[in-house]
Amino acid sequence: MDFSKLSASQQLCVGAAAAMILISFVPWYGVAGATSFSAWRSGLFGPLAVVAVVAAGVILMMEGMDRAPVDSPAAITFYLTATGVAFVILRLIFTDNQPRRIGLFLAAASAGVACWAAYHNYRDNS
Repeated sequence: MDFSKLSASQQLCVGAAAAMILISFVPWYGVAGATSFSAWRSGLFGPLAVVAVVAAGVILMMEGMDRAPVDSPAAITFYLTATGVAFVILRLIFTDNQPRRIGLFLAAASAGVACWAAYHNYRDNS
C-alpha cells in the first residue's frame, strides 16, 4: 500500500475509518462502574455506522492500490460516510434512557471527519 498515491483528504478519511474501528470497542453507553455497551452491543445503528465508515476507508485504500472495487469510489465513499454519520446521529438521539459515554461522541467526531474528508475528495474528483 502506497499512501503517497492517496490525496490528503483520502488519507484523512482512511485515518478516520481506522479510528472508528478502535472507537467501536470504547463504551458508547452505560453507567460508570456498571455495565457499559460498545458499538457492537448498542443496537443496530452502532454496528451499521462502524461498518459504513470502515467500508469507505477500505474502498479508498483499494483505490490507492489501483484496485478500486467500484467505478466512482469518491462518490461511494462520500455516501457511505454520510450514512455512517446519520447512523451515529440516530444512535445519539435514540438512547433508550442510557447515559451516553465518550465512545459515542468520539464516533460522531470520527464519522464527521471521515464524511468531511470524503466530501472534499468527491468535490476534487468531480
